[in-house]
Amino acid sequence: MPESMSANEAERTATDVVRAIYDAIKRRDFEAGLALLDAGFEWSEPEHALLGRRHQGIEEARQAAERQLEVWEEFSVEPQDVEAHGERVAVSVRQRARGGASGAEVEIRIGHLWTVRAGKIIALEVFPAAEDAHRAARLPAPD
Repeated sequence: MPESMSANEAERTATDVVRAIYDAIKRRDFEAGLALLDAGFEWSEPEHALLGRRHQGIEEARQAAERQLEVWEEFSVEPQDVEAHGERVAVSVRQRARGGASGAEVEIRIGHLWTVRAGKIIALEVFPAAEDAHRAARLPAPD
């Protein structure tokens, strides 16, 4: 076990860590969520998404989350099907939001693919379809 990792972190599975970040998001406890991220965390969104690009590091993740909340008066992320393949965890996600200025309500279903190593989240890849995230989780992990 790395010296910087507590015994509790070492005992957590990748699925436990992913469930913990969704729980932190639900509680709006961004500090708890950010604490689950590795310093080199990468978050990739499809180009057509609101935040469509790659976000590198914890500070960029914080800024991206804040930008998302500026647009939406209400925003929720609900994990549905969770499928673990070693350090990769695919999640079918339902997102609901209501626009701050427009009041328009939006609901989408997408896929998240998380990579967890040594108790920390090192990557999140967002897919436009949940089945794509689940399919990617079953492929060999890139080096």
